[in-house]
Amino acid sequence: MLSINQLTKTYSNGVRALDGINLSIPKGMFGLLGPNGAGKSSLMRTIATLQAPDSGSITFDGTDVIASPNELRQRLGYLPQDFGVYPRISAEKLLDHLAILKGLSNKAERKEAVQGLLVHTNLWQHRDKAVSGYSGGMRQRFGIAQALLGDPDLIIVDEPTAGLDRWAGPRRA
Repeated sequence: MLSINQLTKTYSNGVRALDGINLSIPKGMFGLLGPNGAGKSSLMRTIATLQAPDSGSITFDGTDVIASPNELRQRLGYLPQDFGVYPRISAEKLLDHLAILKGLSNKAERKEAVQGLLVHTNLWQHRDKAVSGYSGGMRQRFGIAQALLGDPDLIIVDEPTAGLDRWAGPRRA
């Protein structure tokens, strides 16, 4: 379970993005809806330990996320609204690199995971192309693949369908 208690965040420009947020989210899939500027991305970045709150607490399955961010990061899959990529590295090599950073040290298991995710996101036939040359939708599918690395216990996606082209699901390699 994810528990958020009295979470606040005010940016240096004075914008109070989070103001005493309280949420208890059990296992399952949940969406966060609200108008632009409501603080959705700020909340997701804070949960993902990319920024610290001013006050409040976050716990995930008993782990104090603010006190022990690395414990959550090992169990987290995160797809930000926008993410950068290395300019000249292929999708397969970049996903393999990200898998190493995620802690997938066994080469055979990592290769199986990387190839499986490329197939599942319908990127297998484009695995040798640089992600920087992908269309917006292909780049978003790559982002989904990297968020699923390591079979995370918690997945946070910010605007997951932004730029996503029509995708009929995985195709066999």
